[in-house]
Amino acid sequence: MSRRRNPLAVTALYIYLLFMAAVVLFPIFWILMTSFKTDVQMFAIPPLWIPDPFTLQHYTDVLFHSAFLQQLANSLVISIVSTAVALALGIPSAYGFARFAKKRNRQVVFSLVTAVRMVPQIVMVVPYFLLLSSLRMSDTRTALIIVYIPFQMTLIIWILKNFFQTVPKEIEEAAAIDGLGPFGTLSRIVSPLCKSSIGVSAMLAFLYAWNEFMFALSLTSRNAQPLTVGIAGNVTSFQTFWGRMSASGMMFILPAVILTLLFQKGMVKGLTAGAVKG
Repeated sequence: MSRRRNPLAVTALYIYLLFMAAVVLFPIFWILMTSFKTDVQMFAIPPLWIPDPFTLQHYTDVLFHSAFLQQLANSLVISIVSTAVALALGIPSAYGFARFAKKRNRQVVFSLVTAVRMVPQIVMVVPYFLLLSSLRMSDTRTALIIVYIPFQMTLIIWILKNFFQTVPKEIEEAAAIDGLGPFGTLSRIVSPLCKSSIGVSAMLAFLYAWNEFMFALSLTSRNAQPLTVGIAGNVTSFQTFWGRMSASGMMFILPAVILTLLFQKGMVKGLTAGAVKG
């Protein structure tokens, strides 16, 4: 028999969820409204919740009178290329940990590989800066791509290893009988079975590169600046351009929101696929 839900408990749960949704969404709502306000409306007392009238001046300034489009192109190229390379290297590595590493040594090596994410990024900024400067790669997209790949790879390996372990070995043994080698089994059998999990790891790796600020601020000056640094550039010693910063911020989060909405079902499926211990 199914248990009847207490209506009072269900109502309380919905109220709690609505409250938490309001807490999470309010900053985004406020940034959106600020991006449509005039400079006078931003500092009105009491604060204006809805701008009257709306203005698109800040979006016009950002799109046509700043380096926003160049910074957007930098962010897209750096995020997409670094994610693609990290996936190409990380998926076989995760499969190797799941299937071919000896059990007694697997955890030690795995811990060493993923330890890079435990090191504070601020500690690694100076060594990276000196290395890239000596190679004359400062302020280039290639430099940021090289820096991001190890962090993305460790994230991909950490996520996918457990998912690959849930694939029944019998399927892989049948593929081996049919003449497939390890790479063939991975590309034709295992990867399609774990495509949702691979999609989740790819999205998280992309968002890491898309949102990263510390390395981008330290290793770029003008030509390769991504959007994260460009948005922060609206804060100067003399003035903070709140309207431009809000408009840039709204356009910056738009790709992440669209990706999340498009792949929401796949993300839930991928995150729960490895819940059963293999």
